[in-house]
Amino acid sequence: MDAQQVAEKVRDLVVGSIRDEFREFKAEVRGQLEGFKIAIDTMNKRLDGLERRMDSLERRMDSLDERISETNKRIDAVREELTARIDETNKRIDLLSTRLEENTRELGELKAEIVALRSRQEIIEDLVRRVRKLEERVFA
Repeated sequence: MDAQQVAEKVRDLVVGSIRDEFREFKAEVRGQLEGFKIAIDTMNKRLDGLERRMDSLERRMDSLDERISETNKRIDAVREELTARIDETNKRIDLLSTRLEENTRELGELKAEIVALRSRQEIIEDLVRRVRKLEERVFA
């Protein structure tokens, strides 16, 4: 076997190894991106649910405002009942406020993760470009 055949065999082995590693890397990145997509889709569904709950709360608040106006006309007869309903509504608002703060915090964390992922994606794209240049050099 002459030197050129040996060089070709070595090149084929190196290129094959690089290809295998690149395929594994692509599969890993693809899997991570799918996981992030699922997480983002889940968060979108949560946000949609939160929006529906907020709309429902707004409708409830509008309805409550109408009841308060009527209650003002007959306040002596229903003062205790009105106080109980307002307390319950305040508890609901506090609960929703707490949930909103938690969701806002989670959204902030997701945004930070997205920024980090974009940075990682840029690094990966740079690595892919470098590997392609190497492949071009190797196959040239």
